[in-house]
Amino acid sequence: MAKIRELESMGLPGVWLAVVREIGYDRFMAMWRILDRSVQLRSESESMIEVQLRRLSSFNRFQRNRFIETLVASGFGDREIREMVQAQLGEKLSLSHISRLAGRRKVTAA
Repeated sequence: MAKIRELESMGLPGVWLAVVREIGYDRFMAMWRILDRSVQLRSESESMIEVQLRRLSSFNRFQRNRFIETLVASGFGDREIREMVQAQLGEKLSLSHISRLAGRRKVTAA
């Protein structure tokens, strides 16, 4: 596509070209406009946009912990939670890890 080649020839880094190919040119340009309007993301010289984004694993861990919180609130025990986490999320967690996460949620919910 000519529009992507244009971004390539201007020197857009490969990771951003991969994003363009994944989400499409128009969506990428919409995202770029939003990021460009954010004064907080501008470099000191204002010639660059400096994006910081947490790793996807951080979001996945957050989601897993919300899942565990829901199971605790529903009255499931640590062993049942461990089995459900493994079956539904494919993660093997120790009982002590489940217990720590469940204990933290019980205190927060009270």
